[in-house]
Amino acid sequence: MKSFNDYSGYEFVTAILPRQSARTVTQEVLGSGACNVMSASARGTLMQQYWYEAFLPAISPEQEMLHFIVPGQDVDRLMEQIVIVGKLQLYGAGSIFSSPCEQLVCADDYPLWTTGEYQFESVSFDIKFKRDLTALIHTTDRGAADPIARAAIKAGAQGATINYVRGFGLRDRLGLLRITKQHEKELITIVVDEFDLDAVFQAMSQVGRVDQPGRGFIYQLPVSKGLTNLASVFQAKKHSVSIHQLVRAVDTLSGGTHWRANPLLVHDPRANEFASNSRGVEKNLQLLRVVSQRKDSEMLLHLFLDQGISGASISNWRFTDSQVSLSPGGIRINREFGCVSLVSTPANVAKLVDVFREAVTSQELRLTCCFTHGVPMVKTFAPIY
Repeated sequence: MKSFNDYSGYEFVTAILPRQSARTVTQEVLGSGACNVMSASARGTLMQQYWYEAFLPAISPEQEMLHFIVPGQDVDRLMEQIVIVGKLQLYGAGSIFSSPCEQLVCADDYPLWTTGEYQFESVSFDIKFKRDLTALIHTTDRGAADPIARAAIKAGAQGATINYVRGFGLRDRLGLLRITKQHEKELITIVVDEFDLDAVFQAMSQVGRVDQPGRGFIYQLPVSKGLTNLASVFQAKKHSVSIHQLVRAVDTLSGGTHWRANPLLVHDPRANEFASNSRGVEKNLQLLRVVSQRKDSEMLLHLFLDQGISGASISNWRFTDSQVSLSPGGIRINREFGCVSLVSTPANVAKLVDVFREAVTSQELRLTCCFTHGVPMVKTFAPIY
């Protein structure tokens, strides 16, 4: 019979890197004793310099999202190694952030990263992670992400990262009309300063029209620490620094973001095209993520839908284990995993964790775990349940 272990003090670390540097970072981290790396393909979003270029397709550099479930005492060392190897101190080199896991439940055969395995020791390198960050996660229909990303950048965010997921919920309750609604969705991830949070959140929710039926939703995810250095504007002419670098430099010199509130620099709120709108906002919910082999992920998702939740999505991840054998060419052989993600009330999430335990036991599922995060705010049309 399956047994489960409950853990506390773990964090979920996400690194967003250009594809050419992601492989190097993965090899270095695994070589330092990391248990595993979960990765997903993604793309960035670059606005172009001139107004008329807004009518052209967005520039979308290839990216990789690397995910780690890490003991709290190893988080700083892992993040430092990724910053050093990936050169994240350079503009446009990527970003990294961690979010605390409120609850972590693992089946006894899940290869969890345990304390003492990771051997990387920090070198003399001055890295200052920011602690006033929040991640914004926006789920929308496929093909609708670029205007939302543009709005976020215009409102003060750095570059957005977009990857594909499959969404379930509303479509599956439409009967024959479900042919008008596709499973394919786009997931937009943006990490913003606390000062820019409200403006970017409102910009994304308004352009994404999340207060209308079937338009997806957006939520906030707390970040314990992070570093963002993603490019957001493509310029044909080279300049020594970007506007985001200038803002960051002034933040550092001023000791924070308070200088941005200078009345001389703030526009009249009545002229703000992204005016605040509280319709459809819900607070104090939870995000549940369930990691499993890809062949099991859809079955688990439908079990959750049977409990009456509003909806859920599946992301396809590649699971790279440090113990896996190498191909003749020296390449690690990845396993195909899936991550089921959903947002619901804390009471419902607690029930779903019990459903997860029962399903893993009764179906004899292998290599599974689930974990939760607090979600301060969600905006969508339908109530979350």
